[in-house]
Amino acid sequence: MWGKTAVRSMTLYELLGKMQPRARQDTFEFAEFWDVMEKRGFGPMLALPSFIACTPIGAIPGIPSLAGGTILLIALQILLGRRHPWLPQKVMQLNCDAVQLRYIVEKVKPYAVRVDRFLVPRCFFMRQPVFRSLIALCCAGCGLVMIPLELIPFMGLIPAFAVFIMAIGMATDDGAVALVGVSLSLFGFILGFERLAVALS
Repeated sequence: MWGKTAVRSMTLYELLGKMQPRARQDTFEFAEFWDVMEKRGFGPMLALPSFIACTPIGAIPGIPSLAGGTILLIALQILLGRRHPWLPQKVMQLNCDAVQLRYIVEKVKPYAVRVDRFLVPRCFFMRQPVFRSLIALCCAGCGLVMIPLELIPFMGLIPAFAVFIMAIGMATDDGAVALVGVSLSLFGFILGFERLAVALS
Protein backbone atom coordinates (compact mmCIF):
# COMPACT_ATOMS: atom_id res chain seq x y z
CA MET A 1 0.00 0.00 0.00
CA TRP A 2 2.87 2.37 0.74
CA GLY A 3 5.16 0.99 -1.95
CA LYS A 4 6.28 2.49 -5.24
CA THR A 5 6.07 1.27 -8.81
CA ALA A 6 8.07 2.11 -11.92
CA VAL A 7 4.92 3.15 -13.77
CA ARG A 8 3.54 6.66 -13.51
CA SER A 9 0.08 7.60 -14.76
CA MET A 10 1.21 11.04 -15.98
CA THR A 11 3.77 13.70 -15.20
CA LEU A 12 2.89 17.26 -14.27
CA TYR A 13 4.82 18.44 -17.35
CA GLU A 14 2.68 16.20 -19.58
CA LEU A 15 -0.48 17.39 -17.87
CA LEU A 16 0.40 21.04 -18.47
CA GLY A 17 1.26 20.22 -22.07
CA LYS A 18 -2.26 18.89 -22.60
CA MET A 19 -3.65 22.16 -21.22
CA GLN A 20 -1.60 24.25 -23.64
CA PRO A 21 -3.55 25.57 -26.65
CA ARG A 22 -2.10 25.10 -30.12
CA ALA A 23 -0.11 27.85 -31.81
CA ARG A 24 -2.18 30.55 -33.56
CA GLN A 25 -5.27 29.47 -31.60
CA ASP A 26 -7.28 32.43 -30.28
CA THR A 27 -9.69 30.63 -27.93
CA PHE A 28 -9.38 27.41 -25.97
CA GLU A 29 -12.54 25.42 -25.28
CA PHE A 30 -12.85 23.03 -22.36
CA ALA A 31 -14.11 20.41 -24.84
CA GLU A 32 -10.71 20.30 -26.57
CA PHE A 33 -8.95 19.26 -23.38
CA TRP A 34 -11.81 16.90 -22.50
CA ASP A 35 -11.59 15.02 -25.83
CA VAL A 36 -7.89 14.34 -25.27
CA MET A 37 -7.97 13.53 -21.57
CA GLU A 38 -11.33 11.97 -20.69
CA LYS A 39 -9.86 8.44 -20.72
CA ARG A 40 -7.07 9.43 -18.33
CA GLY A 41 -9.40 9.63 -15.33
CA PHE A 42 -10.82 12.28 -13.06
CA GLY A 43 -7.50 13.80 -11.94
CA PRO A 44 -6.71 15.60 -15.22
CA MET A 45 -10.34 16.68 -15.53
CA LEU A 46 -10.17 18.40 -12.14
CA ALA A 47 -6.77 19.90 -12.95
CA LEU A 48 -7.83 22.18 -15.82
CA PRO A 49 -10.57 24.27 -14.12
CA SER A 50 -8.58 24.51 -10.88
CA PHE A 51 -5.42 25.54 -12.75
CA ILE A 52 -7.26 28.24 -14.70
CA ALA A 53 -8.78 29.57 -11.45
CA CYS A 54 -5.24 29.86 -10.00
CA THR A 55 -3.95 31.97 -12.92
CA PRO A 56 -4.61 35.63 -13.79
CA ILE A 57 -7.47 34.35 -15.98
CA GLY A 58 -9.18 33.45 -12.70
CA ALA A 59 -9.40 37.15 -11.87
CA ILE A 60 -11.97 37.67 -14.64
CA PRO A 61 -15.44 38.03 -13.08
CA GLY A 62 -17.40 34.82 -13.32
CA ILE A 63 -14.42 32.53 -13.94
CA PRO A 64 -14.02 31.42 -10.28
CA SER A 65 -17.71 30.52 -10.10
CA LEU A 66 -17.60 28.64 -13.41
CA ALA A 67 -14.45 26.78 -12.38
CA GLY A 68 -15.93 26.01 -8.96
CA GLY A 69 -19.17 24.72 -10.47
CA THR A 70 -17.24 22.52 -12.92
CA ILE A 71 -15.09 21.11 -10.11
CA LEU A 72 -18.22 20.42 -8.06
CA LEU A 73 -19.89 18.52 -10.93
CA ILE A 74 -16.81 16.38 -11.60
CA ALA A 75 -16.25 15.62 -7.91
CA LEU A 76 -19.88 14.59 -7.42
CA GLN A 77 -19.47 12.05 -10.21
CA ILE A 78 -16.52 10.52 -8.38
CA LEU A 79 -18.70 10.21 -5.28
CA LEU A 80 -21.43 8.57 -7.39
CA GLY A 81 -18.93 5.99 -8.65
CA ARG A 82 -19.00 6.93 -12.33
CA ARG A 83 -16.19 5.42 -14.38
CA HIS A 84 -15.91 8.30 -16.84
CA PRO A 85 -16.56 12.00 -16.18
CA TRP A 86 -19.38 13.83 -17.95
CA LEU A 87 -20.28 17.50 -18.17
CA PRO A 88 -23.20 19.40 -19.75
CA GLN A 89 -22.66 20.72 -23.27
CA LYS A 90 -22.79 24.33 -22.05
CA VAL A 91 -19.85 23.67 -19.74
CA MET A 92 -17.96 21.90 -22.54
CA GLN A 93 -18.34 25.04 -24.67
CA LEU A 94 -16.75 27.30 -22.06
CA ASN A 95 -13.62 28.95 -23.40
CA CYS A 96 -10.81 31.27 -22.38
CA ASP A 97 -8.12 33.36 -24.04
CA ALA A 98 -5.79 30.82 -25.69
CA VAL A 99 -2.90 33.30 -26.01
CA GLN A 100 -2.91 34.07 -22.29
CA LEU A 101 -3.29 30.43 -21.27
CA ARG A 102 -0.50 29.35 -23.62
CA TYR A 103 1.80 32.03 -22.17
CA ILE A 104 1.03 30.98 -18.57
CA VAL A 105 1.63 27.28 -19.30
CA GLU A 106 4.96 28.09 -21.00
CA LYS A 107 6.06 30.01 -17.91
CA VAL A 108 5.04 27.21 -15.53
CA LYS A 109 6.48 24.26 -17.52
CA PRO A 110 10.14 24.69 -16.42
CA TYR A 111 9.05 24.53 -12.78
CA ALA A 112 6.92 21.46 -13.54
CA VAL A 113 10.04 19.59 -14.65
CA ARG A 114 11.60 20.22 -11.24
CA VAL A 115 8.45 19.24 -9.37
CA ASP A 116 8.18 16.01 -11.38
CA ARG A 117 11.35 14.75 -9.68
CA PHE A 118 9.39 14.49 -6.44
CA LEU A 119 6.16 13.07 -7.89
CA VAL A 120 6.25 9.27 -7.72
CA PRO A 121 3.51 6.62 -7.47
CA ARG A 122 3.13 5.96 -3.74
CA CYS A 123 0.68 5.78 -0.85
CA PHE A 124 -1.83 3.76 -2.82
CA PHE A 125 -4.35 3.94 0.01
CA MET A 126 -6.01 6.73 -2.00
CA ARG A 127 -7.20 4.09 -4.47
CA GLN A 128 -9.41 2.62 -1.77
CA PRO A 129 -13.07 3.74 -2.11
CA VAL A 130 -13.16 5.47 1.30
CA PHE A 131 -10.08 7.63 0.59
CA ARG A 132 -11.13 8.26 -3.00
CA SER A 133 -14.47 9.48 -1.64
CA LEU A 134 -12.65 11.69 0.88
CA ILE A 135 -10.65 13.36 -1.89
CA ALA A 136 -13.79 13.78 -4.00
CA LEU A 137 -15.67 15.25 -1.03
CA CYS A 138 -12.87 17.77 -0.43
CA CYS A 139 -12.84 18.71 -4.13
CA ALA A 140 -16.62 19.11 -4.12
CA GLY A 141 -16.43 21.31 -1.02
CA CYS A 142 -13.69 23.44 -2.60
CA GLY A 143 -15.70 23.83 -5.81
CA LEU A 144 -18.77 24.83 -3.85
CA VAL A 145 -17.00 27.37 -1.63
CA MET A 146 -15.25 28.95 -4.65
CA ILE A 147 -18.61 30.31 -5.84
CA PRO A 148 -19.37 32.66 -2.90
CA LEU A 149 -15.65 33.36 -2.36
CA GLU A 150 -15.59 35.12 -5.73
CA LEU A 151 -17.06 38.08 -3.84
CA ILE A 152 -13.81 38.36 -1.85
CA PRO A 153 -10.78 39.17 -4.05
CA PHE A 154 -8.19 36.37 -4.30
CA MET A 155 -9.83 34.19 -1.62
CA GLY A 156 -10.92 31.64 -4.22
CA LEU A 157 -7.27 30.90 -4.95
CA ILE A 158 -6.86 28.71 -1.85
CA PRO A 159 -9.58 26.14 -2.62
CA ALA A 160 -8.66 26.21 -6.33
CA PHE A 161 -5.01 25.51 -5.50
CA ALA A 162 -6.05 22.73 -3.11
CA VAL A 163 -8.04 21.04 -5.89
CA PHE A 164 -5.10 21.42 -8.29
CA ILE A 165 -2.78 19.71 -5.80
CA MET A 166 -5.28 16.87 -5.27
CA ALA A 167 -5.72 16.57 -9.04
CA ILE A 168 -1.95 16.29 -9.51
CA GLY A 169 -1.86 13.54 -6.89
CA MET A 170 -4.64 11.66 -8.68
CA ALA A 171 -3.12 12.12 -12.15
CA THR A 172 0.38 10.99 -11.08
CA ASP A 173 -0.79 8.30 -8.63
CA ASP A 174 0.99 10.15 -5.82
CA GLY A 175 -1.16 9.65 -2.74
CA ALA A 176 1.15 11.73 -0.56
CA VAL A 177 0.59 14.79 -2.76
CA ALA A 178 -3.16 14.16 -2.81
CA LEU A 179 -3.07 14.08 1.00
CA VAL A 180 -1.32 17.47 1.03
CA GLY A 181 -4.14 18.81 -1.14
CA VAL A 182 -6.72 17.41 1.30
CA SER A 183 -4.99 19.18 4.20
CA LEU A 184 -4.84 22.42 2.22
CA SER A 185 -8.54 22.15 1.37
CA LEU A 186 -9.43 21.89 5.07
CA PHE A 187 -7.41 25.03 5.74
CA GLY A 188 -9.18 26.71 2.81
CA PHE A 189 -12.61 25.80 4.22
CA ILE A 190 -11.85 27.28 7.63
CA LEU A 191 -10.32 30.48 6.24
CA GLY A 192 -12.94 30.84 3.51
CA PHE A 193 -15.94 30.50 5.82
CA GLU A 194 -14.29 32.86 8.31
CA ARG A 195 -13.85 35.54 5.65
CA LEU A 196 -17.38 35.00 4.32
CA ALA A 197 -18.78 35.37 7.82
CA VAL A 198 -16.88 38.65 8.25
CA ALA A 199 -18.01 39.91 4.84
CA LEU A 200 -21.66 39.11 5.51
CA SER A 201 -21.72 40.45 9.08
